[in-house]
Amino acid sequence: MVHVVTDESFEQEVAASDVPCVIGFTAGWCNLCPKMLEGLESLSDKYAGRVKFCSVDTDEQRKLRIMFAVAALPYVVLVDGGMKTPLFDELIGEEKLDERIRFILDGGKCPNTTPLRKLR
Repeated sequence: MVHVVTDESFEQEVAASDVPCVIGFTAGWCNLCPKMLEGLESLSDKYAGRVKFCSVDTDEQRKLRIMFAVAALPYVVLVDGGMKTPLFDELIGEEKLDERIRFILDGGKCPNTTPLRKLR
């Protein structure tokens, strides 16, 4: 299951989550985004209970788009323990996304991991 996250629900759904969250940023005009959401939906079954999968519509959720500096779609980021790690900003296959998620969950370090800021 992919949870829809809004500017208003972000703190409760993602920032306060007990499990890591993978967020897929989308927009209605993005032709590649439905394919990315299919991959997230499929992986949500595999990681049920261990990872929460979410989607954010960047057309409607301006604050989150700005907070995560979304510059290209589709864009996927992992949020865990107050830190955010970009996973990709292009369409990649489900297998490659799974590989990146496992790397982070297994303690892999990414140089572009940064602290999660408060949503204003």
